[in-house]
Amino acid sequence: MESNMKTTKSNPHTWFFRIVTSMERYNKDFEKVIREGIILEYSGGLTGSLSELYSNHPAKYTQMKRELTRQSLDELDNARKRLIAVLFSFLKDNDEKPTMQYVKAVACKAAKVDTFNDIPLNQLKFLYRTFGTKNTKNWTELERKLIWSALRKENKN
Repeated sequence: MESNMKTTKSNPHTWFFRIVTSMERYNKDFEKVIREGIILEYSGGLTGSLSELYSNHPAKYTQMKRELTRQSLDELDNARKRLIAVLFSFLKDNDEKPTMQYVKAVACKAAKVDTFNDIPLNQLKFLYRTFGTKNTKNWTELERKLIWSALRKENKN
Protein backbone atom coordinates (compact mmCIF):
# COMPACT_ATOMS: atom_id res chain seq x y z
CA MET A 1 0.00 0.00 0.00
CA GLU A 2 1.43 3.36 -1.07
CA SER A 3 1.11 6.44 1.03
CA ASN A 4 0.21 9.73 -0.64
CA MET A 5 1.25 11.73 2.41
CA LYS A 6 4.18 14.03 1.94
CA THR A 7 6.65 14.40 4.72
CA THR A 8 7.82 17.89 5.37
CA LYS A 9 11.25 18.59 6.67
CA SER A 10 11.62 21.49 9.03
CA ASN A 11 14.24 24.03 8.12
CA PRO A 12 17.03 24.01 10.73
CA HIS A 13 17.70 27.67 9.94
CA THR A 14 14.21 29.03 10.68
CA TRP A 15 15.53 30.72 13.83
CA PHE A 16 18.04 32.67 11.71
CA PHE A 17 15.45 34.03 9.27
CA ARG A 18 13.13 35.00 12.15
CA ILE A 19 15.90 36.91 13.93
CA VAL A 20 17.12 38.67 10.78
CA THR A 21 13.64 39.83 9.76
CA SER A 22 12.96 41.16 13.27
CA MET A 23 16.12 43.26 13.36
CA GLU A 24 15.69 46.99 13.74
CA ARG A 25 15.88 48.82 10.41
CA TYR A 26 15.49 45.53 8.53
CA ASN A 27 14.85 46.21 4.85
CA LYS A 28 13.44 43.40 2.71
CA ASP A 29 15.13 44.90 -0.38
CA PHE A 30 18.52 44.10 1.18
CA GLU A 31 17.55 40.80 2.80
CA LYS A 32 20.13 38.66 1.02
CA VAL A 33 22.96 41.13 1.63
CA ILE A 34 22.08 41.40 5.32
CA ARG A 35 22.01 37.62 5.75
CA GLU A 36 25.27 37.12 3.89
CA GLY A 37 26.94 39.87 5.90
CA ILE A 38 25.97 38.28 9.20
CA ILE A 39 27.10 34.84 8.02
CA LEU A 40 30.41 36.20 6.71
CA GLU A 41 30.99 37.93 10.04
CA TYR A 42 30.41 34.78 12.09
CA SER A 43 32.30 32.50 9.68
CA GLY A 44 35.35 34.75 9.78
CA GLY A 45 35.00 35.39 6.04
CA LEU A 46 34.96 31.70 5.15
CA THR A 47 31.46 31.68 3.64
CA GLY A 48 28.35 33.73 3.06
CA SER A 49 26.16 30.62 2.80
CA LEU A 50 24.12 29.54 5.81
CA SER A 51 23.93 25.93 4.61
CA GLU A 52 27.68 25.83 4.07
CA LEU A 53 28.35 27.31 7.50
CA TYR A 54 26.00 24.71 9.03
CA SER A 55 27.60 21.78 7.17
CA ASN A 56 31.27 22.72 7.04
CA HIS A 57 31.75 24.86 10.15
CA PRO A 58 29.33 23.56 12.79
CA ALA A 59 31.16 25.19 15.74
CA LYS A 60 30.93 28.64 14.10
CA TYR A 61 27.26 28.00 13.24
CA THR A 62 26.49 27.03 16.83
CA GLN A 63 28.31 30.09 18.16
CA MET A 64 26.35 32.34 15.77
CA LYS A 65 23.05 30.75 16.81
CA ARG A 66 23.84 31.06 20.50
CA GLU A 67 24.90 34.73 20.24
CA LEU A 68 22.12 35.91 17.93
CA THR A 69 19.43 34.08 19.91
CA ARG A 70 20.68 35.51 23.21
CA GLN A 71 20.85 39.05 21.75
CA SER A 72 17.34 38.69 20.37
CA LEU A 73 15.93 37.44 23.68
CA ASP A 74 17.69 40.20 25.65
CA GLU A 75 16.37 42.85 23.27
CA LEU A 76 12.83 41.46 23.51
CA ASP A 77 13.03 41.31 27.30
CA ASN A 78 14.21 44.92 27.52
CA ALA A 79 11.54 46.13 25.08
CA ARG A 80 8.82 44.32 27.07
CA LYS A 81 9.98 45.89 30.33
CA ARG A 82 10.11 49.35 28.79
CA LEU A 83 6.59 49.01 27.38
CA ILE A 84 5.23 47.78 30.72
CA ALA A 85 6.83 50.74 32.50
CA VAL A 86 5.50 53.33 30.05
CA LEU A 87 2.01 51.81 30.10
CA PHE A 88 1.95 51.82 33.91
CA SER A 89 2.85 55.49 33.80
CA PHE A 90 0.29 56.24 31.07
CA LEU A 91 -2.48 54.43 32.94
CA LYS A 92 -1.68 56.14 36.23
CA ASP A 93 -1.76 59.51 34.44
CA ASN A 94 -5.30 58.57 33.36
CA ASP A 95 -6.39 57.93 36.96
CA GLU A 96 -6.24 54.15 36.67
CA LYS A 97 -4.91 51.73 39.28
CA PRO A 98 -3.24 49.28 36.91
CA THR A 99 -2.10 45.78 37.74
CA MET A 100 0.49 43.86 35.75
CA GLN A 101 -2.25 41.73 34.20
CA TYR A 102 -4.21 44.83 33.19
CA VAL A 103 -1.15 46.53 31.66
CA LYS A 104 -0.38 43.42 29.63
CA ALA A 105 -4.02 43.22 28.49
CA VAL A 106 -3.89 46.84 27.29
CA ALA A 107 -0.63 46.13 25.43
CA CYS A 108 -2.16 43.03 23.81
CA LYS A 109 -5.21 44.97 22.71
CA ALA A 110 -3.04 47.73 21.25
CA ALA A 111 -0.88 45.18 19.41
CA LYS A 112 -3.89 43.04 18.39
CA VAL A 113 -2.44 39.81 19.81
CA ASP A 114 -3.72 37.32 22.37
CA THR A 115 -0.71 37.06 24.67
CA PHE A 116 1.85 39.64 25.73
CA ASN A 117 4.86 37.53 24.71
CA ASP A 118 3.45 37.31 21.17
CA ILE A 119 4.04 41.03 20.57
CA PRO A 120 6.93 41.28 18.09
CA LEU A 121 9.92 43.51 18.81
CA ASN A 122 9.07 46.19 16.26
CA GLN A 123 5.53 46.46 17.69
CA LEU A 124 6.87 46.68 21.26
CA LYS A 125 9.10 49.56 20.21
CA PHE A 126 6.29 51.28 18.32
CA LEU A 127 3.95 51.07 21.32
CA TYR A 128 6.68 52.34 23.62
CA ARG A 129 7.20 55.37 21.38
CA THR A 130 3.45 55.92 21.11
CA PHE A 131 2.79 55.87 24.84
CA GLY A 132 6.02 57.55 25.91
CA THR A 133 5.41 60.68 27.93
CA LYS A 134 6.89 62.92 25.25
CA ASN A 135 4.13 61.88 22.84
CA THR A 136 1.19 61.60 25.22
CA LYS A 137 1.75 65.05 26.74
CA ASN A 138 1.05 66.56 23.30
CA TRP A 139 -2.22 64.67 22.80
CA THR A 140 -5.36 66.77 22.84
CA GLU A 141 -8.11 65.75 25.22
CA LEU A 142 -10.11 64.36 22.28
CA GLU A 143 -7.17 62.28 21.04
CA ARG A 144 -6.55 60.99 24.55
CA LYS A 145 -10.22 59.96 24.96
CA LEU A 146 -10.37 58.29 21.53
CA ILE A 147 -7.18 56.33 22.06
CA TRP A 148 -8.09 55.44 25.60
CA SER A 149 -11.58 54.22 24.69
CA ALA A 150 -10.11 52.02 21.95
CA LEU A 151 -7.65 50.40 24.36
CA ARG A 152 -9.74 50.31 27.51
CA LYS A 153 -10.35 47.01 29.17
CA GLU A 154 -12.38 46.65 32.32
CA ASN A 155 -10.09 47.34 35.27
CA LYS A 156 -11.58 45.80 38.36
CA ASN A 157 -9.41 47.66 40.88
